[in-house]
Amino acid sequence: MIKCLIIDDEPLARKLIKNHLEHFKQFEIVSECENAIEASLALQNNFIDLIFLDIQMPEINGIDFLKSLTRKPKVIITSAYKEFAIDGFDLDVLDFLLKPITLDRFFKAINKYFDTNLTRSFSNVQNNLAIDKLQDDDILIKDNNKTFRINPNDILYIEGMREYIKVYTKSENIVTKTSLTRFYSQLPKRSFIRVHKSFIVNFKKVKSFTSISVDINEKKIPIGRSYKIATLEVLNA
Repeated sequence: MIKCLIIDDEPLARKLIKNHLEHFKQFEIVSECENAIEASLALQNNFIDLIFLDIQMPEINGIDFLKSLTRKPKVIITSAYKEFAIDGFDLDVLDFLLKPITLDRFFKAINKYFDTNLTRSFSNVQNNLAIDKLQDDDILIKDNNKTFRINPNDILYIEGMREYIKVYTKSENIVTKTSLTRFYSQLPKRSFIRVHKSFIVNFKKVKSFTSISVDINEKKIPIGRSYKIATLEVLNA
């Protein structure tokens, strides 16, 4: 089952999404939330595959809520304001549905979700991804024609560079063509956190930190504004 979370302060809007989802037996609505605070609790207590997210909500709007997430499920934005579309796609959302949402347009968004996951599954089977998870928790990282087998514990931090990332380890630095988000999904949650749009760190390797940066192996890594709360909670734990 595909676990869903509906976040919208309007009961009628939530009901419409529920009605549309009834056409798909693969989906299970785990929770309905009226605001970002309720949604944060739902995400802490449940594994979620897909979020339907409204933008205009009290206290914390949908865009700020999305920016605060360190590990994002797939997100489909639902809004009556088309001017938020650019902000949404800048945050790598799956689709943007303009209210009132027709069943035909909703179907297209769901099919996009299926297509995205089918493509990922096929790529994994064909071993075309830059990173492949192994049973013993090692990962394979391809750098041109050479493949490195790396234990995540040896990774210090990862830097995003547009279409590429650079993985810094104790002994070597590896450049591979993949996105920072995709690489992050392969890493163990117990050790890594995204602290900036361009950096992921192994927080067990952090020597010192402030409210604006962390220090790892003589490298000062900035903490992004939208990642600050989650980062400092982890480092202060």
